[in-house]
Amino acid sequence: MNVHAFLETIRMATRTDTLSNISRRHHWLLICLGVIAVATPASVYAQEWRFEPIVRLGVESDDNATLSIRTDDDVQLDGYLLDLLASVSYISGETTMFFLEPRVLIRKYPDDEIFESDDYFLRSQFRHRMKSSTIGFRLNFDEQDVRTGERTDSDLTLDDPDEIPNDDTGLVGLAGDRSRWRISPYWNYALSSITSFDVSLDYTDTSYDDVFAGILVDYTDTRANLRLRRDYSNITTGIITLTGRRFSPDEVFGFDLEDNTGIGLLVGFEHALSEKTTLVAMVGAEYTDLGMDQSEVEPIGDLTLTRSLKTISMFARYQRAVTANGTGAVEVRDTINVNFNRRLSERIAAGFGVRAYHAEPVGRENSLLERNYVQLQTLFTWYLSEAFVIEADYRYTVLDRSNAIGERSNSNRVGLWFVYQPNTIPKLQL
Repeated sequence: MNVHAFLETIRMATRTDTLSNISRRHHWLLICLGVIAVATPASVYAQEWRFEPIVRLGVESDDNATLSIRTDDDVQLDGYLLDLLASVSYISGETTMFFLEPRVLIRKYPDDEIFESDDYFLRSQFRHRMKSSTIGFRLNFDEQDVRTGERTDSDLTLDDPDEIPNDDTGLVGLAGDRSRWRISPYWNYALSSITSFDVSLDYTDTSYDDVFAGILVDYTDTRANLRLRRDYSNITTGIITLTGRRFSPDEVFGFDLEDNTGIGLLVGFEHALSEKTTLVAMVGAEYTDLGMDQSEVEPIGDLTLTRSLKTISMFARYQRAVTANGTGAVEVRDTINVNFNRRLSERIAAGFGVRAYHAEPVGRENSLLERNYVQLQTLFTWYLSEAFVIEADYRYTVLDRSNAIGERSNSNRVGLWFVYQPNTIPKLQL
C-alpha cells in the first residue's frame, strides 16, 4: 500500500494552477481525501478495513460537447482531466458494512476555458444487520457543470439498480452548475423465515446556479416505498411494492409551480435462473395528481437480469417509471441500461455499455421536453501491473427531439486514461 505516493500526487497537483479556481466552499472534499489517507493506515491492517486511493490522468476529445443540433455551432473540446478518488470501506463479518468515497474531477480545455470545470462527488453506504431486522442508508452528492450533469453517461461499474439516476434533461448546452443530494434510508424486518418487508425513503434535492432563469428549476423529489417479500421456494421470491411520492419544483419568476403527488403499485418476482444469474420482473401502475384538476395513470414496470461469473459480469435492465427532473414537470420514462464486462486475458479487459431512454412529460403530448437519448460505450483496459492501468474509452451519444423541433444531435467522445490504483482488486479476475 503506497499511501505516501498518493498523497504526493495530490500535493503536486494542488501546487499547480490545476486547482487554482476551486472555491473555498469546496475545500472540504479535498480535505476529506487527505484525512482519509492519513487516518486510515493505522487501521487498514485489520481485516475489516480497506483503503483504496485511485489517481486517474486522462486526455479527452469531444466533437460536439454541447450536443448542438446545428452543425455550424458544434463545440469541439480537447483537453485533459485529473480524477482523484479515495474510498474507505469497513466490513465486520455479515453484520456491519460501511463505505465512503469522495471524488474530485477536474476538466481543463486550454482552447475553451469557458467549459473548464471542477466537479465534486461523494458516495456513501451503511448497513447493519440485527437478529430480525436490517437498517441502512445510501448517500450520494454531486456538483458539476450542467453540461455534464444533465447528460447521464453510461457507467460500466454500476450493477445496482438503485445507483442508476433517471433525472437528466438533456439540456447540456446551458451554462451554470447543478448540485444534487440524494439520501435513501431503509429498514428491513423479517416477519418469519420466508416473509419480510422493507420501508425506505428516497429523497433528492437538486439546485441550479448561474443557469438562465426559468429554463431549469430547483426541486425536491421524495418517494416512500413499502415492499413485501415472500419466498415461495429457495429460488423464487414474490414481491409487492407500494410507493408514494411528492415532486416539489421551486417557483419561477415569482410564480409557484404545482406540487405533483402520486401513488404506485408494483407486483412481481425475483427468480434465480442459476447460481450466478438472477431475474427480477415487476409490473404495475402509478397515479399522478398534476394539480389543476388533472391526473394521469401510467403503466410502470421493471425487468432486470444480472449475471456474474469469474471473468464475465452482465447487467441488463428495462424500466418504465415516473421520474422527476429540472424541467419542473414529472416525466414517464422508458429506460434501457446494459453493462457487459469481460476479462479477456490476464492483462486485457473489455466492456460495452448502453444507456437509452424515451421521456415525455406526464399528461402532455408533443411537448418540447419529449426526447430520445442513446449512448453507446466501449472500454478497453490494459493492466500494465496490478497498480498501473491504461484505459481507452469511446462514447457515441445521440439526443433526438424530432417530435418537438424536428432535429437531433450526436457526438463522438474519445478518452485515454492513465490510472494508478495501488490497492484496488479488479472485479473480474482469471
